Amino acid sequence: GGPGASVPSGAGGSGIVIVKELNKASGVWSMCEQREVLTGGTWPKFLFGLQCAAVMVVGGGGGAPAAPSPGGAGAGGMILSPGPVAIIGCSTSGTVSVTIGAGGSGGACGGGCGSLGAAGNDTTVTITGGTPLVAKGGGRGQSPGDQPCTAATIGGSGGGGRGEDGTPGNSNPGSASNQVPSMPTPLQPFGFGNAGGLGYSCGQPPAPRAGAGGGGAGGAGCNADSNQGAGGDGKDVAPVFGSAPQPFYIPNGTNAGPSVSGIFAGGGGGRRCAAQSNPDQNGAGGPGGGGNGGAPSGSPLVTGSGTANTGGGGGAGFGPVPNSGTSSGPGGSGGSGIVLIKVPGPQVPSGFAVAPGTNSITTQPCGAKVAQFKVSGTLTIS
Repeated sequence: GGPGASVPSGAGGSGIVIVKELNKASGVWSMCEQREVLTGGTWPKFLFGLQCAAVMVVGGGGGAPAAPSPGGAGAGGMILSPGPVAIIGCSTSGTVSVTIGAGGSGGACGGGCGSLGAAGNDTTVTITGGTPLVAKGGGRGQSPGDQPCTAATIGGSGGGGRGEDGTPGNSNPGSASNQVPSMPTPLQPFGFGNAGGLGYSCGQPPAPRAGAGGGGAGGAGCNADSNQGAGGDGKDVAPVFGSAPQPFYIPNGTNAGPSVSGIFAGGGGGRRCAAQSNPDQNGAGGPGGGGNGGAPSGSPLVTGSGTANTGGGGGAGFGPVPNSGTSSGPGGSGGSGIVLIKVPGPQVPSGFAVAPGTNSITTQPCGAKVAQFKVSGTLTIS
C-alpha cells in the first residue's frame, strides 16, 4: 500500500447479441417454433439432404360402394417434390425403404356394410432415422343409407357424395382430403389431394339421384347434377420426370381414366340411379387411373377399378333397385400406389440398386436415373 503501488485493472464485460424477428413468410416456422422443435427432437430429418433427387409418392386408391347412386372413391394422396427443392437428396450411402399401399377393395353386391368398399392404404418412404414420407390412402365413396357405416371417408383424396337420402339439390357432400394436414409443416407444399364432389338428390324415388366423383390429386371430384359426377383429375408429373413416353409411366387401364402420359391419382366416377330412364349414366374416371362408374345395361356388366400403380380411385358400383329390372355390380377397387425417385446424372452414385426385381431403374438420355417402385422394396445407394 505505499505511494506508487499498482492497482489491478477491471476486466471488460462480455458482449451480447439480441435478434428481434420482425416478420416471416407465410408457411415458414418462426424462430420460437424452430427452437421448440429442435430442443424437442422433432425437427424433420430429410432423406439424404435437400439438393439432388426428385420424388413422387402415391397412396393406394379407395374402393367404391355398390348401391343405386353411390359416390366414386377418392384417389390416393400424392407427395411430389421437384429436384431443386427435393426431399430426397445427395448421399454417399444409405438405404431407402418403400412400402407400397394397396388399393381399397370395392363393395360387394348384396347391401349392408359389406357393400361399401374400403379406404386405400398408405404408401411410405423412409430411411432409418429419417422423417417418413407418407402418401395417404384414398377415401371410399359415400353409399345411400342412414347407417353410420355408409359415410364417405376422408383420405389422400376424399370419396364422392351419394345421391340418395338427401334434400333436393347438391345436398350430400363428399369427404375431405387429409394428405396435406397429415404432413409436417415444412413438407406440406409438396402434398396433393382434394375432396370428393357433392351428390345430387331431387328427393325420394323416382326423382333423379346421382353420386358424385371422388377427388383426385389434381382436382376435386365433380359434383353430380341430375346425371353423375366424374372423378377428379389426377396430377401430371411429366414436368418433373420427363415427357411421355417413359417406361415408368403406367399404361392406360380398362374402364379407367388415362395414365400413360404421366398422370397419377385420378378419382373414381360416380353413378346415377339405375332405376331411371337411362341406366347407362355413369361418371367417367378421372385422368390418372380413376375407375369409371358402373354401367349395368352393358355387356358384360362393368365397373371400373382404379388402374394398378396409379393410386386411382374405384368407380361407383350399381345396386339392384326393386321393380326396375336392372342388374347389380360391385364397386370398383382402388389402384395400388407407386413411388418414383429421380437422381440427375451428375449426382448419380456408383451404386444405385433396387430390390426386388419387380421394381426397376431407368437411365434417361440426360444421364438421370429413375427408380420405380411398384411393390414394396428398398433402394440402396453406395
